[in-house]
Amino acid sequence: MTVILNTERIAADLRREEGYRRFAYLDSLGLVTVGIGRCIHEAHGVGIDEEEALYLLRRDIERCAGECDRALPWFSSASANVREAVVQLVFQLGLPKYLGFKKHLAALEAGDYETAADELLDSRFARQTPGRAARMADRIRAG
Repeated sequence: MTVILNTERIAADLRREEGYRRFAYLDSLGLVTVGIGRCIHEAHGVGIDEEEALYLLRRDIERCAGECDRALPWFSSASANVREAVVQLVFQLGLPKYLGFKKHLAALEAGDYETAADELLDSRFARQTPGRAARMADRIRAG
């Protein structure tokens, strides 16, 4: 027998009871919680499953792509390789930090992918995450 529930009413009730918190917080028991009462504390919570993580990732990719499109006038006309690398860099660094890569960005805008890749590799980002930086530089070089 299938139990029929009014999930919308339950959701409205739980949102009212739990409240909404955009960022992780400690609940009344001191457990890490986020959103509307989602306990993500390792020892006591349900965390997020892979499907939920992929949903969030897709949303983050869309957000980053939109930020790039608004901030970089050349972004929409760049090659797929360049757009994908830039979105991944913005995902990792955040747009404000990525916009600090002035020489790299100027080279991308000029279509000089070799220089753009070299400039990316000449950064603290590359020293902190050398493998990832090399992969992004290769993608940019491929134009």
